[in-house]
Amino acid sequence: MAALFFLAFAFFAVGQASAKRNGAQTAADAAALAAARETRDEVKGTFEDALIAGDLVNLGQLLGGVGMNGAGACTAAEALASQNDAEVATCARSGGLPGSTVAVVTKGTVGKSVIDGTENIHAKADATAVVEARCVLNGKDGKAVKFKCNGEDLSVDATENGFVLDLSMFFTVHLSK
Repeated sequence: MAALFFLAFAFFAVGQASAKRNGAQTAADAAALAAARETRDEVKGTFEDALIAGDLVNLGQLLGGVGMNGAGACTAAEALASQNDAEVATCARSGGLPGSTVAVVTKGTVGKSVIDGTENIHAKADATAVVEARCVLNGKDGKAVKFKCNGEDLSVDATENGFVLDLSMFFTVHLSK
């Protein structure tokens, strides 16, 4: 009977560890996405200015990731990790596409159980999120800049009254790996 109780408590401990690990992965995913979104959003003013000017060279570079340095990315990652009961262990620019790789450690531990040492174990996880262009330039038509976004034509005249730039039309932010 004692062996059955031990097994039941051991399975419970494994469940606790699994739940804590899933929480850590959620925190890492959220933190990486926040960092990548911040990386994308840092070019909003430059992108809007290029649209207004019809500067196809600058727009092409921005769509290629030029200027997306991620200056505030790790601060954004830390805020989201904290909201998910975790702390950022490392935060770095991802290789290749603009974005960030974030590793987190949970603030709480797995908890006390029949398995020695679990009360001191924190869950860890990492995630990478990137910014990728949805669009390619397709020329100009008067004041309007033409794009091909996800296979569909898009014409944007940033000089129109009431124009509001939404970078999610031009870039996707997603987890990679």
